[in-house]
Amino acid sequence: MNEGPLASCPLTAALEIIGGKWQLIVLYALTQQPRRFNELQRLAPGVSHKVLTQTVRQLETRGLIEREVGSSAAPSVLYSLSEAGETVRPILAAMTAWGNELLAANLAAHQ
Repeated sequence: MNEGPLASCPLTAALEIIGGKWQLIVLYALTQQPRRFNELQRLAPGVSHKVLTQTVRQLETRGLIEREVGSSAAPSVLYSLSEAGETVRPILAAMTAWGNELLAANLAAHQ
């Protein structure tokens, strides 16, 4: 984390981990169910393969998601929330509720 006046700020600490463009999208998708990489990519239109790979690796390194490699003949990888990742669930729920309110207000304003 950066040094300076905001180094001890809890919001800065949280944003350091989940503040990227795609981190919240990936975490939100995984709150619904474990998913394969291609599913995550379909749920995040506009993200490149490279950036999504970096995103899931960062989240895995930070302990928020788990990566399970299947043992079948055709290897498959399944991503899911870790125990630490589950702690982000209430944050995502609050952000989703707020987003739904914004979308509803925007819809009402344009009718």
